[in-house]
This record gives sequence, C-alpha cells and structure tokens, in this order.
Amino acid sequence: MRSAPLILLAASVGAFAADEPLPEVLRALENVGGAEGARPSEDNRQLAFVTTLFGSRQAATMPLDGGYPVQLTAEPGGVVAVRWSPSDPRLVVAVALRDGKRRLLMLDDQGTRPVELDPAPGDQLLGGFTRDGKKLFYGVVEGGALSLRQVGMDAARKVTEVKPGAIAPQSPFPAAATSPSRPATTVPAPPTMRGAAPAPPAAAPLQAPAPPRQAPVALEEALQGLAAVGPVSPDGRSLLAQTRRAGDESIWTVDLAGARAEPLTPHEGTARFRLPRWSPDGRTVYVLTDAGREALGVDAVTVSSRERRTIYAPGRTVEGFALTDDGHRLAVAEEANGQTVFSVLELPGLRAQPLPQPPGGALQPAPEGESPLEWTRAGDRLFFGWRQADDTTDVFAFRTGFGTTTRLTRSPRPALGRNALVRAASLRVARPDATELTGWMWKPREPPRPRVALLVRGVEDPVRPVLDPAAAALSASGIAVIGLNPRGPLLRRVPADAHAADLLASLRSLRARDDLDARKPLLVAVGGGSAVAARLLEREPAGFAGVVAIDPETKVEAGLVLTSSSRTDLRQLVRFAREHLK
Repeated sequence: MRSAPLILLAASVGAFAADEPLPEVLRALENVGGAEGARPSEDNRQLAFVTTLFGSRQAATMPLDGGYPVQLTAEPGGVVAVRWSPSDPRLVVAVALRDGKRRLLMLDDQGTRPVELDPAPGDQLLGGFTRDGKKLFYGVVEGGALSLRQVGMDAARKVTEVKPGAIAPQSPFPAAATSPSRPATTVPAPPTMRGAAPAPPAAAPLQAPAPPRQAPVALEEALQGLAAVGPVSPDGRSLLAQTRRAGDESIWTVDLAGARAEPLTPHEGTARFRLPRWSPDGRTVYVLTDAGREALGVDAVTVSSRERRTIYAPGRTVEGFALTDDGHRLAVAEEANGQTVFSVLELPGLRAQPLPQPPGGALQPAPEGESPLEWTRAGDRLFFGWRQADDTTDVFAFRTGFGTTTRLTRSPRPALGRNALVRAASLRVARPDATELTGWMWKPREPPRPRVALLVRGVEDPVRPVLDPAAAALSASGIAVIGLNPRGPLLRRVPADAHAADLLASLRSLRARDDLDARKPLLVAVGGGSAVAARLLEREPAGFAGVVAIDPETKVEAGLVLTSSSRTDLRQLVRFAREHLK
C-alpha cells in the first residue's frame, strides 16, 4: 500500500523538474558570439573575417593588430567565408548564403553594397584569383549540371565559362627559384604541449611509386561530384579541383585553355585528398590526405610525374596546414588528446619546430575548400580561429620571432562568468571486447545522479573539449552530456554502421555506472551525426527517451529538429529534454 504514494511523489517531482524555470545561463549562451576565418589583406594593413558580433554571421574588417570591427555585409542568410583580392588591397570577395546556396559577392573594405559576381543560379564554389588579381575562377553546381567559370574583377564583371578555346593561353610568369631535390622523410612529431600524450611512433616514410599518367578527360566527366575549387597555378595555366564520389576524394588539374582535366592523385581504394596548395614554382602540390594511413597527414605531389611523398605524418591527425608564399615554411596543426598543437616545418629541410601554443583548445574548422590557417604574404604572421573550453571562438595570431600567440578578437559573452559553465572531462568507456571508446562528458554539479544525453557528431566534426552550446545548455539544466568518438585517430573515416555499433556497446557500460542514470538517454545528433543516429534508431528503436537533430545533414526520425542559427534553439532543446527525461 505504501508504493502508490511513492509513485505519485516521483511523478510530481518529474513534472516539477520539467516545468521549472529555465536556467539563466541559457540567455547568456544564446548571445555568445564568435569570430573565425581570418584573412590578411595583401598589404598587411587589414584583417577580414567572419563574426557574429552583429547578430548573425557577417563579414567584417579591422586593423591587422586588432581593433573594433567594421561590418561589411548584412546578409539575411549569413556569410560563410571572405577572401581579399591579391592586387587590390581594398577589394573583398565574400561567400554568402542566399536561399541555401553559396553566392559570390564583391565589395570593398568600406562596407559599400555588395554586388553579386554572377547572377546565374546555382551553388557557387570559390576557387582562386590569377596572380594579377584581374580574374577569379569558381565552380557552379546546379542540380546535376556543373561548370567552371572565370569572372573579371572590374566594372564589366564579364563571366566566361571554361570551355575549349574560351580561355586564352597564359604567358608563364618567371618560375621561382627552386632548391635541389632531396628525398623527403616523415617528420617526427614536435615536443608535446600542455601534458598531452606523445604521438604514437610515425610509420615508415611513404613514397608512393609514380603511377602511370592518365589521359586528360572532358570537364563534364572529370568534375562529377565537384566538392571544392582550388587555387590557380602560379603561371595561370591550370587550376586545382577536388571531387568526392562515394566517399572517395581526388584532386584534378584543369588545363584552362584546353578545358580538360587530369587526375593529380590517382590511388587505389578510397582515400581523402583535400586542401591542395601550389608550391611557388608550380612544380609541386601539397595536399592533406589519409591515403595509405589511418590519420590525415601532409603529402607533396610532383605535378610532372604524379609521384606522391609524405611530408608530415606524425600518426596523429593533421587538421590543417598553410604554406607561406615563398614556400619556405609549412605550418601544421595536429590533434593531441582532443586539443590542437601547432608546429612549423622549415622547407626544404623538413625540420619541425613547435610554435607557441594558445590557451588550451582546438582549431576552428574551415568551410570546405578554405584553409583553417592563413599566413600573411610576408610569412611573418599566422592567423587561425580558436575554440576554448569555456570561452568564445575567436581569431588568434602567431607572429614569428615574438614567441607568443595574440588574441585579436574578443567576441561577446554577456552575463556569462568564467565559472558559469561546466568544463568537459575526459571519459573512457569500456566495450565488451575489452577495447575502449574515448570521449568527453559535461557532468552537472547537481543532481548527484543525473539523466544522460548522448551527443553524436559526424566524423568531420568530432566531439572536442570546447565550448559546445548544446552541451553547455543541457549540463546547466542538470543533464549530463556524453560524446564518444570512433576508435582510432580523430577525423579518420569510420562507417556510420561501425560507429553506431560501438556506441550501443558502450551504452551498456554507461548504464552500469552508479553516478549516472543512463537507462534511456536523450539522443542529440549534430550535423553529420544524423547518419549515425539513424543507425542507432534502427538497431535499438526503443533505447532512447527522445531524439533531437541539430542542423542534420541526412534524414533522421527526430522529435525535435533545430537550426543552430536560431536564437531559441537552446530553449527548445532544454524544454524537450526535460519533457522526455522525466
């Protein structure tokens, strides 16, 4: 007879928890800003970047050493990236979202009204300028049709599609001086920073045999699955393009005069090849790839022979790299225990030198085709977006010879004190086969045995110990948030089915913990994590209290679908979580 009152009491407590006022920290999280994608002007006078300081993602400029930003755009859909003209230090090209499509806009540093470079419909993929800055190349994808185009950066803005004979052959610029060739070796990892575990021993140097060159093919055939358009060669005769087909990526060289393409990275099986960058003499292309290894690293491809050799492959994932204009320095950013550390390779000797590190955190990823790191033309400063555990994402810079990193922007974080948020703690979860999954947990201070939300992200955007608005909002509401990454190096390719199987096996261990109530967790899928969430629901449809999808890339049966750009998404998330985790 005593069980009925206890059941009624438990139900009333659960209902009260669902109806109690939302934490004040949610309002602060909704107003947290950010800045990223910094690009220095060619005269080293200004810095263009993307910031949410003005309410949504917009382009802005400020002096190179810091200052108050000047807003350049007011796009309803926001801005994705910005790029300076190499010849006009006041001309900026911005990639804006209009009706869900990327569109290229031309504007100046005074904030005049942006002008659309090409009014034709489609998704426009920013490529690169010719050396004189008079023309810009880009790709257009509209349904199943695609094309490469150039547009003049003058008042006429003439658009020319890359077809046989449409682009006049260029007179080559004088080639840059080259250093004597020498066999490349895999560079060892730099000294460990901030107590991070040392990287595993590097694999033996990889020097793939020169594959037989394939005959050039028409652009319509070569560029199926166009993902990004790369830079123009130093002599202006060709450009680079990245394609993605069935999970396999390739880099192509496009002959602009002949309008034909040839694969630069022929390989067996599936691999990722991205972020191609020319050497100053145009004879070598540097790429970020995992071909022949588990983790992403930097390779160099000789254009004439297609020979590919390893430049930097420490065993940990290389998240990004940047080459100076003179080709003497290669900056690399690599993952270490969920955080990012930097180093510089002096070329051609390939000697690794560690850079001064910013406060603990991780590199902000860049949009596809854009580099997360950017040197000034003189190669004296390196700019990057930086995420921290309990602070905003902002633009940082490293200056050679000064030995420190500088924070250039301070995005707003109103009413959010330094100790207002729970920091992510490292987590290891055992699986039945004696292996472990590693990840991070945002555990609230109260209650002592909180309910659990399982945070699932895509392979390209893994769970990191940085400020995550969704995780911060849930933990501030008394819900523990757990994010587990696939086994192996971060950012490596893992099938959604394999990741889902690992997560289900790990949930059994989480349910056995005394400090968590993980009976039926809330499933929160972010971006590419929607594909993994769909597999989880197929295998265990009754295993979750509810499903939330934030910016889903694929279809998933969710009770709540949110857009991260919405000002009310965190409140909706917390209300939904309280209702389903009673």
